[in-house]
Amino acid sequence: MDNKKIRARKSPAPWFALVSFVVIIAVLVVLINFGVDTTMSVFAAAIVSAVFAFILNISWGEVEKTLLRVVADCIPTFLIVIMVGMLVGIWIAGGTVPSLMYYGMKFISPKILVPLAFVLCFLTSEFTGTSFGSVATMGLALVGVATTTTIPLPLVIGALVCGAWFGDKMSPMSDTTNLASGVSRVPLYEHIGSMMYTTIPAAVVALIAFTVAGLMYSGGVMDASKANLICDTLQANFNINPVLILPAILVLLVSVFKLPALMGMGITVVVSTVFAMIGQGLSFVELMNYAANGFSIETSAGSIVDKMLNRGGITSMTGLLITFMVASVMGGIITATGILDVLAKDVLLKFIKNKTILVIVTLVYCYIVNFLTAGGQTVAIIVTQQTFEDAFDQMGIHRKVLSRTLEDAGTLSAPIVPWGVATFFVMSTLGCGREYIPYCWFIFIVPIFSILCAVTGFGMWDKDGRKLWKSKNA
Repeated sequence: MDNKKIRARKSPAPWFALVSFVVIIAVLVVLINFGVDTTMSVFAAAIVSAVFAFILNISWGEVEKTLLRVVADCIPTFLIVIMVGMLVGIWIAGGTVPSLMYYGMKFISPKILVPLAFVLCFLTSEFTGTSFGSVATMGLALVGVATTTTIPLPLVIGALVCGAWFGDKMSPMSDTTNLASGVSRVPLYEHIGSMMYTTIPAAVVALIAFTVAGLMYSGGVMDASKANLICDTLQANFNINPVLILPAILVLLVSVFKLPALMGMGITVVVSTVFAMIGQGLSFVELMNYAANGFSIETSAGSIVDKMLNRGGITSMTGLLITFMVASVMGGIITATGILDVLAKDVLLKFIKNKTILVIVTLVYCYIVNFLTAGGQTVAIIVTQQTFEDAFDQMGIHRKVLSRTLEDAGTLSAPIVPWGVATFFVMSTLGCGREYIPYCWFIFIVPIFSILCAVTGFGMWDKDGRKLWKSKNA
């Protein structure tokens, strides 16, 4: 025992942190490009991260402690994902999604479908506080409408994803909005007010771009025969009624009472169950099975309609939850190694000379953490805030600029991480590939306005809350 030397934990050198980062990203990119399953690609990256932890002599007990903390932070999101799966199954079986699709095809002009996807998913997410719920409900209905038009589906999905994360970013009910303001110790509505300087201009530009793009594709011509086939099939298999859209409206109304997202989703599940029992004559047992296993139907229209309706249920989210869990494990191991701290303090922080560079470096670091943790918004926000809060204080910049920057990069970049949990959710829920990512224009535009604010001083405040764009020294 006396002859054994206890190995002390090593602090990663800057070169080691940089090499580790490059290797982990390379493993993810290479495996995914070779067609390896997303979950297994992330798992392989987690193993590589564990190897680096072993090289640094970090005990497994310390790694496990960090893992438990990271996973605990993700539990609310796990629960939301489960309830979204339940809600989709009930909404399809109960006629809510079929009614949304039916009336959407009847009354929504294809010429405005793309910008409308952006706006409607923004409203849904803004009032519910969940981008996942917005994609799985309003987004699913809009994709059904989009399949009858000549507009490329990835463009529509890109628009609705942007809308969903726009609302998630700005909603006072959103977990990331509350997290960013909470860890930065900025009052919630001050944080939201600060985000308006980067988010609203970006949303206007994106809305114009989506409108122009939608009109460019043959003016959004609808395939009348296909639309009629879908509408006739929906009418033949469901009781289509505008009243059945009320559960979707309820999702918006619960936010008026500022209920937490989980409670709001729970109430919506209960009410949607009642509407489904009355509207479609389904039994409680049938609906519970749909909530658990998803809705399934074989119609005369075949795959055209069936693949849009055979969705939902907790089981449909199993793959996502496993990916989410594995990503949390990878994020926990990477956090335990300390390479993120070294990347920031010994590499990125050395470039900070003024407020513009500070904002840019914070954005870059937040992207790095998000890509390393497979779109782990929670980890990205917390780790970046802890790393850069002193830099903002020392430079005399108000922390609501920091909290805004955390969301401009940390929250918004989640659905564009190719191996990310949010990306996997969009793909599995809407039945698409990663082709929608290049169309997420709003997500790419926001950081540009974030940097413009830093350069001009507009939308920037000093530590006492004074506007820098009105200061002579700005």
